Amino acid sequence: MGFAYPGALALFALTPLLVIAYLTRERPRRVRISSVMAYRVMGATRSRRFGGWPQLDWLFFVELLILCLAVLAAAQPYVIHRDRNFAVVLDNSAAMQARTPDGKTRFAGAIAALRDILGRQNFPANLTVYLTAPQPHQLSAPFTSFSAARRALSSVEVTDAPADPGALKDLIAGLLANPRLNGIYYAGAYAVASPLPPRLIARSFDVPIANAALSNFTLRRESFGSPTLHGHVAVANFSPLAQTLTVSISAGKTELAHAQTHLGPDEIGSVDFPSLRTAEVYQARLEPADGFDLDNTAWATAGAVRAISVLFVSPAPADAHGLDALPGVKVITRKPDAYTPEDLAGADVAIFEYGVPKELPSVNTLLVMPPPGEPVFDFVITPAAHLSITGWNATDPLTDAVNFRLLNPRVGEFFGVHAWMKPVATGPSGALVMRGVRGGHRFVATGFNPFPYLGRENLPMSILTLNLLSYLAGLGSDSSGFRTGQTWQVPAGIERIVTPSGNSISVTPGTIFSATTAQGIYQLIGAGGEKNLRAVNLDDLGVSDLGHAPTLRFESADAATQPANISVDRAPLTADLLAAILALAMLEAIVVYRRRRTIAPAIP
Repeated sequence: MGFAYPGALALFALTPLLVIAYLTRERPRRVRISSVMAYRVMGATRSRRFGGWPQLDWLFFVELLILCLAVLAAAQPYVIHRDRNFAVVLDNSAAMQARTPDGKTRFAGAIAALRDILGRQNFPANLTVYLTAPQPHQLSAPFTSFSAARRALSSVEVTDAPADPGALKDLIAGLLANPRLNGIYYAGAYAVASPLPPRLIARSFDVPIANAALSNFTLRRESFGSPTLHGHVAVANFSPLAQTLTVSISAGKTELAHAQTHLGPDEIGSVDFPSLRTAEVYQARLEPADGFDLDNTAWATAGAVRAISVLFVSPAPADAHGLDALPGVKVITRKPDAYTPEDLAGADVAIFEYGVPKELPSVNTLLVMPPPGEPVFDFVITPAAHLSITGWNATDPLTDAVNFRLLNPRVGEFFGVHAWMKPVATGPSGALVMRGVRGGHRFVATGFNPFPYLGRENLPMSILTLNLLSYLAGLGSDSSGFRTGQTWQVPAGIERIVTPSGNSISVTPGTIFSATTAQGIYQLIGAGGEKNLRAVNLDDLGVSDLGHAPTLRFESADAATQPANISVDRAPLTADLLAAILALAMLEAIVVYRRRRTIAPAIP
């Protein structure tokens, strides 16, 4: 205990004044009277006597106590609390779901270890609990006892999100640098290299576990008109023994395909499924089962293979018929006099039939029988009443699987040498198909008209048409998925997101959504009830490799250079003293008031 202003204690010298005040007080005398009138006269003529022994009652001691408390309050006393502070770091990342040889998960072992450590402490302390996934963060407000922190650990759940070893190391290093902490307790999947810093107690659950994993589950549409999707799955064998692994793809309860692959120790391979029928949600499953089930399952959605928007500008809009029947294709038609450059904003591919725009388009573009003499592309053109194809580049993506000998392009035009477009197919008088890149966009020009799209009625021309559009649309690339713990921006028009567990979360378009700690399918629901699906997977082979987890290393400072780790706080007592003075004063006032009412004489 101490005093902020110890000089104020000199005011205790004033306490004898209270005794003097009592000596000057009137002391009652016994007087015999014959009538009430004489009593009244005596009340007016009574005198005060100074000296003698004061008659002190309990009110004197109450007032003396009030005076002493007032002097103490003026000195502003305080008590010193020596707090002991601790931090608990619990790894709740995906790697903690792996099962140890005893059948329990690493996370269950970590909870048991920390509860045992905290249960052996019974002195007053403040504890702060930190979790590691998806990024290190504080669980809640600090706990005021070991038992409270121990109970809170029972409510923590493991997530499907990976931990960031670098961020975890920074968290523990920052705690070790805090001089107010007496100790740090850590339990997780990453080992801590010896020697441990003096205040760190670590329990690592990093025993190597043989594991096989799925990763990079992607879908793509190979070309325009394809009613199926191409699936691709990466498979890893993190085991000291070679394994034959089976991957199956299903939609709901229906298995669509399965395949096997043989992988050696620590080998990564892949499995392709070239013809998966269209479904809303796809699930990949790896067999046989192992101790880490999370990475034996992966999800994908057909919605990840986005639809292609085609802008068709032509004086004969009917030539676009047939394209809108292709899977994943949306066609918008415009006549030349109604076309504006703003129409390109919502298009992935533009087709200009019998004409060219007045400025270079900002999207990949197909030009069908363009006119001569225009300044944008500056084609040199030779009209022809009959066309024949005499040469083509057999390794070009535009000519893939096309039998040009069966093509019958009829009337058209030949192209002369062009400044930046190169021939792909040629005839007797020049090029008939050319392609090139300008301003970062792809351009293709044909000297004949491949439209309308007739499908099997004109198979060679239809294959060429699909190649042209596939090249311009960039088809054949894999769909991009999302990972657990990855944040993303809420798309426009989305009001709610339903997580794989069924939890519905209200969201605002344009904000960041971070509740992606579970693997599975997320439903993005708009104002009108429309629904978009997103697949979120662990997709992290670094986490799946349970035999080569990184090690955390910290510099161990000498005990002599360790900062003081006892927190000293001053708790002032002035407010408590003032409250006691007020309570005593009110008690005295009540007692004096009641006493006066009791001794007051009754006058007839």
